[in-house]
Amino acid sequence: MKNWRVAKGFTLVELMVAMAAGAFLLAGVSLSYSAIKSGIQVSKELENAQEVLRYSNTVLTRSTKQSFDLPVVSADGMTITYTMPAGVITCNGDVSSVAVVERYYLQNNNLMCAKDADTPERLLTGVETLSFSINNNVVTVNIKPEGLPRQFNNAVEMNIAVSSVILSGVFGS
Repeated sequence: MKNWRVAKGFTLVELMVAMAAGAFLLAGVSLSYSAIKSGIQVSKELENAQEVLRYSNTVLTRSTKQSFDLPVVSADGMTITYTMPAGVITCNGDVSSVAVVERYYLQNNNLMCAKDADTPERLLTGVETLSFSINNNVVTVNIKPEGLPRQFNNAVEMNIAVSSVILSGVFGS
């Protein structure tokens, strides 16, 4: 009588099924990773765009509200100039001891500020477009940060009232 040894292991079909299931699981993990990674990237872009808008709004609102004169916008709308009295916070955060002229403009995706004849300072980076206009004592700033979603129509519009000019007209200072 022959003694047959039975080999213990997996058949080719079982190995192929296991490989297909493993490949399916690996594909699912890869797709999940890709979706999470793109979601994080979009979130970072939105966070940067929000920070650009927040900081721009803070700096430009402060200068607009501290100025006792109506700002001057260049003919092309790309530059705005404020005449600031002594004792106010300037664009770089210093308190001025004398009257200062501040000029804001965009240069190479950077929001720049030049005080009097000083060397211009980069206040912020990540700005694609920037323009200014004035209408009825209201400064309108159109700004597009890098990574701004399409639903914002290529820019965010900020309207800032020139309060000191308005109040001086009302109270006749």
